[in-house]
Amino acid sequence: MNIEERHKIILDKLSTYGNVKIADLSKELDISRETVRKDIYNLEKQQKLIAIRGGATSLSSGISETKYGQRLQQNTMEKKYIADRALNLIHNSNTIFLDYGTSVVELAKKIEQSELHDLTIITTSLNVALIFQYTTRHQLICLGGGLRPEEGSFSGPLTLNNIDSLYCDLGFFGCGGISLNAGLTNHYFSEVEVSKKMMQHSHQKIVLAPHDKFSKEALYVTAPLSEISHIITDNQTPTEIIKSFNNKRQLVLN
Repeated sequence: MNIEERHKIILDKLSTYGNVKIADLSKELDISRETVRKDIYNLEKQQKLIAIRGGATSLSSGISETKYGQRLQQNTMEKKYIADRALNLIHNSNTIFLDYGTSVVELAKKIEQSELHDLTIITTSLNVALIFQYTTRHQLICLGGGLRPEEGSFSGPLTLNNIDSLYCDLGFFGCGGISLNAGLTNHYFSEVEVSKKMMQHSHQKIVLAPHDKFSKEALYVTAPLSEISHIITDNQTPTEIIKSFNNKRQLVLN
């Protein structure tokens, strides 16, 4: 059986069942587990599935055709670069918040593939939750609320109420834009309200911002720069932009 045939079988099973296990595929296809892992890794690089510990899960239904799915495929190397650096800030037994941005989804993948253990992971993202749905190393808390299907994000009064009794060590936030003038901004009011409240409940507030987010301003302000602990960006962000942000405060890590 060649690689194309194996990939087709894996994707067909994901389409039918939503997830696959390496052990089951190895037995059914009569190939080594390492070969299955390589197949899953290659398919993830093609943005056709999400690799998780012990197997793979499908992308959300219809996600590749949505604007969110298109954003997942933009600046992928830069997002992986950012996720690698964000991962270094997390330690075993931390409580962390992961919001709904595509850069944060990359961080969730890195966490699941890492040796970190005993994390408590709080999220408003269905896409993040899917990555950890079978984990036994971490505790997952989904804040729930009203789902915006285009983003796979939860927000609204129920979400806000559920935040009240939760606090975390590190909060990781995406952005629609970040500028010296407006600070951290995003596009959807209800999600911004959730991010604002979670920032109040996070000891450190860390923004994951690819280079194309700098000097942009989305409609709604999430937080001024003074409330942000760190901004993690990629190596494509111009040096002069990093200097201009760091002149206000040592914010940008790249």
